[in-house]
Amino acid sequence: MLEKHRIGWLPEIFYIPEYISVDDEERLCQTIRASKAPWIKVSGRRLRNYGGTVHEKLGVLLQSPVPSWLQPLLRRLGEDTQAFGPGLEANHVLLNAYRPGEGIMPHQDGPLYHPGVCILSLAAPAVMRFSRKRSSDDDTRAQGDFNSLVVSVALQPRSLLVFRGDAYTHCLHGIDEVEEEALDETVANREALPDPEARVMKRGNERLSLTVRRVLRVKNILGPRK
Repeated sequence: MLEKHRIGWLPEIFYIPEYISVDDEERLCQTIRASKAPWIKVSGRRLRNYGGTVHEKLGVLLQSPVPSWLQPLLRRLGEDTQAFGPGLEANHVLLNAYRPGEGIMPHQDGPLYHPGVCILSLAAPAVMRFSRKRSSDDDTRAQGDFNSLVVSVALQPRSLLVFRGDAYTHCLHGIDEVEEEALDETVANREALPDPEARVMKRGNERLSLTVRRVLRVKNILGPRK
């Protein structure tokens, strides 16, 4: 399924517009906003964890149940994308909420996860920008030299972004803290935009995103399933 959705010149970035329906998006947004689960406030966004807490020091997922409303999505993503390994499903979901003007600095997800990720965008658009990760050979270069953009992807509501391989292991990814995105020459999926000739894109409402991954090592603190 993924191959026809490959974009950009990096080997393994895929963009699927309208991955879910408008009705499914509305149901997901309503469920998320009706939840009483607390938000964790971090720089540039709010977040919730589903499936457990990733313990960086121990290098494991301290597993807890994935909510029932997320389980069909995880099954579908595993089947459609094979992003978490053949026949495997994700076991961790990070829900992010970005208001216009909020973002996340360029970063890498790291070695605790299988090197593949799915990001489902809801409610509002944003642009994900990929840049080359600094190597040991770059120590003497200025900051701006090694963080040059490689490719950008305009994420529309209901779209699915999948990246793995080099895009996961050798690149950083982030979202600029802007209210209006510049649609420059690095945008690889311009033809999928409502207006392919547009040069700017307003962020609009609060954007919700589900970042879906598989943590490699799991500590099940719940005991065996019945």
